[in-house]
Amino acid sequence: MLRQIHFSLVLVAIAVAGFAQTPRPGPQPGAQQPARDTPAQQRDALPAPTGRISGRVLTADTGRPVKRARAFITAAELTGGGRGSLTDENGIFDFTELPAGRYTLTVSKSGFVSLSYGQLRPLQAGTPLQLGDGQQIKSIAFNLPRGSVISGHVLDEDGEPMPGAMVRIMRYQYMQGSRQLVPAGTAQTDDKGQYRVWGLMPGDYYVNAVTRIADLGGRGGAPGGGPGGRGGPGPGIGGAIAGIVGGALGGNVATLFGAAGDDQDRVAYAPTYYPGVGSVNEALPVTLGLSKEALDIDFNLQLVRTSRVSGHVTNPDGTPTTSGNVNLTPEGGAAAGRGPIGANYGSRIEWNGNFSMGNVPPGRYMLRARGNDTEVPQYATQPLTVSGGELSDIPVVLMPGASLSGSVTFLPSQLPVPGDLTQVRITAPATDEFGIGPNPNARVDKEGHFTLDGVPAGAHLIRPNGGLRGWALKSVTVDGREVTDTPIDLRSGQKVANVSVTFTDKLGEVNGTVTDQQGTPSTDYTVLVFPTDPSLWRPQSRHIMTARPDQTGKFRIRGLPAAEYYVVTVDPVEQGEWFEPAFLDQHRPAALRVTLGDGEVKMQDLKVTLR
Repeated sequence: MLRQIHFSLVLVAIAVAGFAQTPRPGPQPGAQQPARDTPAQQRDALPAPTGRISGRVLTADTGRPVKRARAFITAAELTGGGRGSLTDENGIFDFTELPAGRYTLTVSKSGFVSLSYGQLRPLQAGTPLQLGDGQQIKSIAFNLPRGSVISGHVLDEDGEPMPGAMVRIMRYQYMQGSRQLVPAGTAQTDDKGQYRVWGLMPGDYYVNAVTRIADLGGRGGAPGGGPGGRGGPGPGIGGAIAGIVGGALGGNVATLFGAAGDDQDRVAYAPTYYPGVGSVNEALPVTLGLSKEALDIDFNLQLVRTSRVSGHVTNPDGTPTTSGNVNLTPEGGAAAGRGPIGANYGSRIEWNGNFSMGNVPPGRYMLRARGNDTEVPQYATQPLTVSGGELSDIPVVLMPGASLSGSVTFLPSQLPVPGDLTQVRITAPATDEFGIGPNPNARVDKEGHFTLDGVPAGAHLIRPNGGLRGWALKSVTVDGREVTDTPIDLRSGQKVANVSVTFTDKLGEVNGTVTDQQGTPSTDYTVLVFPTDPSLWRPQSRHIMTARPDQTGKFRIRGLPAAEYYVVTVDPVEQGEWFEPAFLDQHRPAALRVTLGDGEVKMQDLKVTLR
């Protein structure tokens, strides 16, 4: 749907008005410099870089300067990776003393749509700026569109306003290579049940509401208007208020004032999607254009019979687990819009191993637990069906995670082997999007060995954690068996030894220039490189890479493993779409084939054709 969204303001909003390549004056001839004895001091003696990137930010609707907008540039050559600046009274930003490099430039301000230089549509990468030594790129113009708005009312089952409800505006976005529902904005309803979320990009959104007034206790009222069921409040002001209000509203506010209500007839407002449904699969998207408002997005919360889910978590030896957490993920998870951002329920594990989660709507769930009694976490996973009433005394037995041990090897051809191997980390990310707690990682010791403990059962890849500049993963083997790009299935308590992780400084590369039919450099497309082997078409595949051409049409994709590839120009709706097998298959017929050996560099110019 995003392809149909009008984004023409952005198409013309970002342009380089001119490029000046006038270097700044260097140090004056004959200037005395103090003696330098160390390499660090020698670097300090070098003249400061003289590159410059400057421009102006204006509002797209009125053309007025945008004061205090945040401009941010990133480049590998910058210390710390990035540098930020606020625009002045005239909307001007100015970055000076920049080294030569390939820069990305973004501009943002609250209430406006954030833009990257050269960005053509929401969630798409911008065009990098190639800055030469001493080059000055001036007069970059950003016309910043105002954000779009979604507003409406959240009502109860009788159409009455629901004050204090939390409203979440969500959209699908590619995260770590998979399409997930992620939050884009939040708001809380006022006394009239009204909400308003602003500063949104164009796109399709799903509106979800939850309320803190969750457990409404038993539906029936006790004689005299007091709440029924066990656990009702005793005499006193709390019981009096509960009785008065409960009588007026049929006993629905019993637990709000301390009554637990009847566990066999507990009801609550379930997390609800517009236009009043319990799942994002049934929800209607709200489509926003650029700087548009979608008003009157009103819906009623669903009142459902809920359950209290409780149980006991034990360690493998049968002793109670004293710390950790338990959560319930609805079947379908994030891929169905009901994962970590949707209707997720959780509980801490108490000192005696007990856990309890209230107001869980009916459905099929996966219960996941993580215990932190030991230095290495332990886990449990089991299915659970909730159908109303109370589910108590659920036994959850933790099991130790798997353990991976092995060594790292570096195959240098130009670079020296890293002197401090303890800076290298090894991790085993799961191939699904679920987890409970952070991924464990292992520090490599001085001799190049590692032991990674506490890996949850399931399918995992073995990867370095963090970049080793100039190095890339070459291979991963287990007992000599190649598993670099093949997930390995791990069982609880399994010990996998003889893991060998090999790095190389021979980085495969494809570079070239993108031009249109007239031979003019083109910056409007993304260059995509992906393997000819479809078995490697998966999220976060190291064989799938992209690059946007810079302002001169040049692109560079570096770090590719040896393989046969397709190379093609594409116009993706958003970043990450290229991990979808259907997207790759769609662009295979128009692609060129390139074969890369270890460390091989191929020049491949591309011509954009209408298709």
